[in-house]
Amino acid sequence: MKKRLIYTVALLPVLSYGMSFNALSERACDVSGEIVQRTGYWNASKYEKAAALAQEPMSIETSGRAIRGDDPKDSGAEYGMMVDWTIKMPQLYHAQEREYDLGSESRLKEIRFEQSRIKVQLKRELLLADLEKENIKIAAEKVKSAKEAHAIGVKKQNAGRMSQMEVLRLETEYDYALQEQTKMMMEYDHIQHRLQEMTMLNEEVRADDLSFAYLRGEDQIESKVNNAAPVLALGAEIETIDAQIETLRRSTVESVSVGIGATREPTPNSIDFRLSIPLTLSGKNENKIAALMSQRSALIHKREIMMQKLSLSVHALMEHLKERELSLSEAANVERRYEKLFEIAQKGFEGGVVTQFEYLATKNAFYEARLRSTELKRNYIEEMGEIEERIGGIWE
Repeated sequence: MKKRLIYTVALLPVLSYGMSFNALSERACDVSGEIVQRTGYWNASKYEKAAALAQEPMSIETSGRAIRGDDPKDSGAEYGMMVDWTIKMPQLYHAQEREYDLGSESRLKEIRFEQSRIKVQLKRELLLADLEKENIKIAAEKVKSAKEAHAIGVKKQNAGRMSQMEVLRLETEYDYALQEQTKMMMEYDHIQHRLQEMTMLNEEVRADDLSFAYLRGEDQIESKVNNAAPVLALGAEIETIDAQIETLRRSTVESVSVGIGATREPTPNSIDFRLSIPLTLSGKNENKIAALMSQRSALIHKREIMMQKLSLSVHALMEHLKERELSLSEAANVERRYEKLFEIAQKGFEGGVVTQFEYLATKNAFYEARLRSTELKRNYIEEMGEIEERIGGIWE
């Protein structure tokens, strides 16, 4: 048999970067461009609130004119100065303050929802990486078994107990096992690239405290649906509209302008006082309120439909997971039976009791059963991730 260099080992990262899942999640969130942008908007909202609620600056008004009267005593220069203050009405101030607070809180929720989405994605990728490691281990054992079988075949050929064609078949089996191992290592490498991109780490990314576990808590479905990220996002949007409506209702009198000043006249001087109250008595605000009320009703209806659909889909997916869990249990039993058969076939092939055809058929069935188990686990992980994506967070 020709000598071969198993170059596929180079596909695996040489260094390993093991951290806790929470630490990796924080790292992924810290380097997320979406979260950086949303955090910037959230910080800006604080200054927007301060600017909107700030008092209007004082203004100074001056005047002057020349007066010529019939009596020279009444003639002369007249000049005056007045200082104006604009005071925002307290009810409008508090309504606007609440509107900006809710807007800021809504942006903060968006940041948390995005963090939860990243954690869900990171968890799925890490579990799939562990699964590919398991596949690589199976493939390595298959390569070792194929290599040992080929060595036995060569010995039998030298002793005249096996034909060249049969040895060539064993060599082909070894080549195929190497190809499978290469494919699995490449798949693991692809997952690592995605994890490295998410976390901005150059080494192999793995979580020391994360392992595969079945999803439990069917009795929590309704609670999870009520607190799902999309549902809460719509709730925050409805609260913001409520605050906008309240602001418009309080804006009939937005502010009061008060001025006080003095006038120098040829006749006795005077002290002037002015009060200005702008009124919004048109139907403009009422039309705006009606438009917002229409949006609010649509959002409430949308939230109700979303919760119903979400509840139905999560219940269905949970039922699928139960079936997949049962399939995994059955696959494990089949795998154990094939393992015993393979041990018997391997000893029989070495002793010349079992034919090459029987040996290869049993060996391939055993490794296919093991890979079938990992494929079932992959399907479980993908569907579990779909549930967590729908609710917008990890199911705990």
